[in-house]
Amino acid sequence: MRILFIVNPISGFGLGRELPERIKSIPEYDRVDFDIVFTEYAGHARVLVEEARTSGKYSHIVAVGGDGTVNEVGTALCGSDIAFAVVSLGSGNGFARHLGYSIFMNKALRQVLTDRYAQIDVLQINDKYSLNVSGVGFDAEVAHEFNHLKLRGVLSYIYAAIKLWFQYPEKKYKITSGGKVMKVSCFILSFANSSQYGNNAYIAPHASVRDGRMDLCILKRPAFFDIMWVLLFFVSSKLYKLSYFKEIQCEEAIVEGDIRRVHIDGDAYVLDAPLHLKVLPGALKVVVPKRLKEESVTR
Repeated sequence: MRILFIVNPISGFGLGRELPERIKSIPEYDRVDFDIVFTEYAGHARVLVEEARTSGKYSHIVAVGGDGTVNEVGTALCGSDIAFAVVSLGSGNGFARHLGYSIFMNKALRQVLTDRYAQIDVLQINDKYSLNVSGVGFDAEVAHEFNHLKLRGVLSYIYAAIKLWFQYPEKKYKITSGGKVMKVSCFILSFANSSQYGNNAYIAPHASVRDGRMDLCILKRPAFFDIMWVLLFFVSSKLYKLSYFKEIQCEEAIVEGDIRRVHIDGDAYVLDAPLHLKVLPGALKVVVPKRLKEESVTR
């Protein structure tokens, strides 16, 4: 085992900079060969992964940072035999939580050394790739608003959501999949590979990273007095019980409509419609810290 840690030094309010000292405090790493590199700009993690793949030196590459760093490292490893692992320092950490990684740094570092692996799916959206949850609609608008805020973290995300709540209407979309066409008007349209945005807010309760399918999650705008009720169903993984929520599983889809602002694993992008969605089955080898739910392990 030889590990490369790719670290975003500003993630977790600078917690990433502590990685070398944290590793020194963990006895299990006395017997492990590893290198640590710090990213210097957006997109640098992808460059570092390409260099590592070319070198052939590493059996594992670990993303240490938030959802953006996780996406850059993980998607750059697609099709590789190198095992991918996560030490999450972001505000949501949805992908890491779905796989079972701890949100506590030292415990996650120990989980990286687990000898259990799985091949998981990756979602392609035009020329971009998603490990976790992406989409259009209200949450994409929030991602763009959040991207302009100076302070990061959950509270800033909540601020952005509250600011936009009263301004953002439902939008109309056309979804083509499996030869069928569906026209919907909704508040949120999510494309889920795994089950949650982060912080245990489950937008796709039935999603699996091992079933070769994505979950298209359609949520109509809740009434204002239903907000707390909806939030309760989000965190309890029971959103599917609401009458204004629908979850469709498919391998490929085309989404058309009023689309420009998109979020991919929580990061803001501008993409032109139509969006071509496709699942890449088993494209990424990951270290699994604990047994995933049965539907996530077997197809």
